Amino acid sequence: MKLHARDVFGEQSEQSQVPSTLEDMEKLVSECDRIVSGQDAPKDDGWPEPEPLQDALPDVAQFDLELMPASFRPLVKDVAERMQVPLDFPAVAAIATLAGVTNRRALIQPKRNDDSWIVVPNLWCGIVALPGMLKSPVIAAVTKPARAIESEWREAYAGEEQAYNVALELQEEEEKAWRAQYQTAAKKGRARPAKPVSSLVAPMPRRLLTSDATFESLHSILRENPAGLFVLRDELIGLLAGWERQGREQERAFYLECWNGDSAHTIDRIARGSVHVPHACITLLGGTQPAKLRSYLADALRDGPSNDGLIQRFQLLVWPDAPAGREYIDRKPDADALDYAERVYRRIAAMDAANPMRLQFDNPAQALFEQWLPDLERRSLDGEVSPSMQAHLAKYRSLMPSLALLFALADGHRDCVPLSQARLACDWCDYLETHARRVYASQVRPERQGAIALSKRLAKGWKREEGVFTVRDVYRNGWHMLDSPDAARGALLVLTEYGWVREEAGSDKSPGRPSETYRINPRVGRKHAGE
Repeated sequence: MKLHARDVFGEQSEQSQVPSTLEDMEKLVSECDRIVSGQDAPKDDGWPEPEPLQDALPDVAQFDLELMPASFRPLVKDVAERMQVPLDFPAVAAIATLAGVTNRRALIQPKRNDDSWIVVPNLWCGIVALPGMLKSPVIAAVTKPARAIESEWREAYAGEEQAYNVALELQEEEEKAWRAQYQTAAKKGRARPAKPVSSLVAPMPRRLLTSDATFESLHSILRENPAGLFVLRDELIGLLAGWERQGREQERAFYLECWNGDSAHTIDRIARGSVHVPHACITLLGGTQPAKLRSYLADALRDGPSNDGLIQRFQLLVWPDAPAGREYIDRKPDADALDYAERVYRRIAAMDAANPMRLQFDNPAQALFEQWLPDLERRSLDGEVSPSMQAHLAKYRSLMPSLALLFALADGHRDCVPLSQARLACDWCDYLETHARRVYASQVRPERQGAIALSKRLAKGWKREEGVFTVRDVYRNGWHMLDSPDAARGALLVLTEYGWVREEAGSDKSPGRPSETYRINPRVGRKHAGE
């Protein structure tokens, strides 16, 4: 953009346009900067003020440590303080681990008389946060006791397998000797010796968790572990997006059936035969980034085969605000808090999955549930709530009793679920609902995402000197969400609507020659970057 003195001082004589003092020179430089940055553009230039593209996310409830069962408060407090992360991170990781350790070892009947509705307290959980906010280290710290149990079970199985193999060799030698004796007796017409009776039973590997497995191997593990599995994933959306690929439809369907923890699943293969799991049950925990979540939601929540309620199954999905600042904390982990949590996990993991514990609410807790459930169903059918949010709230009818059961087990209740734990579960549902609203409000169409990305570049000065650019200028840079002609055009349509650019008259739209030209609103400046 070329500047003339008359652009700054108006129609004046050539002599008056020349700055004669240092003060005049500073004024000229300042005015030039203001024009280049788009500030104080003439009011009658025909350009509107660019509208902001960034949408503010809804507020979420701040996590209160009192939401945790008493047995886990010290652990959550210690991890959050040492790592300088929101309390939400270790809280969700702790509840997810509690659910993963429990799975089908305990069940709850939410209604007093209707014994056909049984809830398994397995949960799907996720943490949404920007890179560098220590999602993975937090998950690793909180799940350490569960991973210790898994390691011990592996070692125990290795010893059992070794002993079994030794016994099996001895049995094979006995059978060889019996065959020889049998053949000799048969040839000589003597009485045949009885075949040795074998009491050997191959040991079954006990499993608690896994991080990376094909769905066929998960299916086999579940057949051998009726309590279910705790699946940890470092990048959650990567797993979900992978299910969208051609050829992985069965994997998606398998996980969907594992969500309620009570569905049977059978895989029939020529080589492997028929593998039947009477109760497929998985608890899932992972982290992801806001940008990846937005991109996934843009596709997953459109009408189509992918909009099957998968994301709504993540009942414990939190997206807390980033902390304003971090202190430098250097202290040892609270060993007592970790030991206490580990004792809870071990106590529950030792429960018999073949005969799961079955609990109900006590009378006051039952009365609370009978008030809470109709209110939830009314709100989930509210016409003013988006369809995605309606589907999400509908899943809370199993979330509340699941949480109540888990909290009761954590604090040592084995006969029934008391009112205090039921209230805590209701409070969690209120807290999680605010995070769910933030998640669904973040859904952005791809063309709008591209427009936001391009608007930031324009605000920071891209093509400002020229004042114009073509569609090709945009997509040939290979920028994310702007790396194709269609993506660039979609973003520019949005930017045109919001007053950032204007298509030049006479732009060439011939096939094969994407040379459409757009002019930048001169009012665009760094103040519009939305950062």
